[in-house]
Amino acid sequence: MEEKSKKCIKEVLMTVPPNYPVNTIYLNGVPVKVWAFSNMDCEKCVAYFINEEGQVVIFDIEKIDGISFGELEDDDFDDDDC
Repeated sequence: MEEKSKKCIKEVLMTVPPNYPVNTIYLNGVPVKVWAFSNMDCEKCVAYFINEEGQVVIFDIEKIDGISFGELEDDDFDDDDC
C-alpha cells in the first residue's frame, strides 16, 4: 500500500503547473510550509517548491505524504469561529 500511495503523489505532482499555489506539504507526517510548486525531476525522484522567503527547496517525492493546495488568507482563520 505504501508504494501505491507514493506513486499517487507523484502522479498528482505531474499534473500541477509551475508556480501553482501550495500551502503545506507533509513529509512523513510533518507539515512543511511552502508557497508554490516549481517542478519535478522524475529521474532523481525530487520535487522543487518555493518557500515563503522565495528560496527553492527540494524534497524527496518518496517522503511526501500529502499536499495542501492553495494560499491561506489571514481571514480564513477567524478567532470568532473557534
